[in-house]
Amino acid sequence: MSARIVALLALFSILLAACGGSNTGSTGGGGATTPTAQTPISVALVTDIGGLNDRGFNHLAYVGYTKAMNEFHFTRQVIESKNQADYVKNLTLAARSADLVFAVGFLMQNAVDQVAHQFPTKKFAIIDGCAVPAGKQDCEALPNVAPLFFKEQEAGCLVGAIAAQMEVDGKAKIPQLRGHNTIGAVGGLPIPPVTRYIAGYKFCAQKVDPSITVVINYSQDFAATDKCKDAALSQINQHNADIIFQVAGGCGVGALDAADQEGVFGIGVDADQNYLHPKSVITSALKKVDVAVYDTISDYAHGKFTNNPPRFDLAHDGVGYGTLSSVVPADAKNKADQFADQIRAGTLVVPETIPS
Repeated sequence: MSARIVALLALFSILLAACGGSNTGSTGGGGATTPTAQTPISVALVTDIGGLNDRGFNHLAYVGYTKAMNEFHFTRQVIESKNQADYVKNLTLAARSADLVFAVGFLMQNAVDQVAHQFPTKKFAIIDGCAVPAGKQDCEALPNVAPLFFKEQEAGCLVGAIAAQMEVDGKAKIPQLRGHNTIGAVGGLPIPPVTRYIAGYKFCAQKVDPSITVVINYSQDFAATDKCKDAALSQINQHNADIIFQVAGGCGVGALDAADQEGVFGIGVDADQNYLHPKSVITSALKKVDVAVYDTISDYAHGKFTNNPPRFDLAHDGVGYGTLSSVVPADAKNKADQFADQIRAGTLVVPETIPS
């Protein structure tokens, strides 16, 4: 074999290795190369006092966090707050080691503002809130804080419509009803995310039937189930409420327990809580916190972060209603779906404040 042929064969081998042996990505449409390896990120999650086992709000945040963790391969950093005095300490601890820190809950607004100022190169995202300086009420637009808000009033509207239509149908269709045309709501604290839910619930219940009575109480707690159970029992036994909407996180599980115990109906919140009492929890007002957390982490992993993200609403599948129990008649579901279509179309605007 001539020296020229040997040289050509050697050159061909080198080119073949270069083309076939160093492929680190996949080719997408148009010939663009999409890397398979993400730039390493570090993300921490700081819960509110309800903790990961609240079966709702904090749990959903963790679901979204876990999904992102499995996809983007960052190390788990989760800190559970036991009381409000923990907020600044926990957020500071998280910010020291993570590049993106989630604060789960409206009550953490002041703490987020303080810690975000201390760590200007770190990114923060707060569920249901924004950065609010101590002693102030208005949001401070910080470049490193993403406020993640929802239109809870739209989810509240849908479950309120279901509850009211069931009352309209009455005992003829639903023998378990007591027949007093009364429904209730048990909130945790009267803070905006809670009152928005209840505002929509009452507004759309009264839109279905202006004569319906809506009883509202606050447990002043998001964790102690006995407090919410007592509030619900009062609504059931003293006000003859047939349906109780819990808007109190882990505490509200006690309200659902009370409804089941007394043979009436409950409505869950944030997550789909029908599994807690499949026969008595007729549906749940869904707030897709898991989607908000996952989407924020995914954007960050791909180099995107904004301090002015869009609000999660019905039109963008950020809120809705959950599993319907078999006791819910078709006309109640149809009423909720009718209102949902009107909300998406902009012909029904649900207020954020509770109607008088």
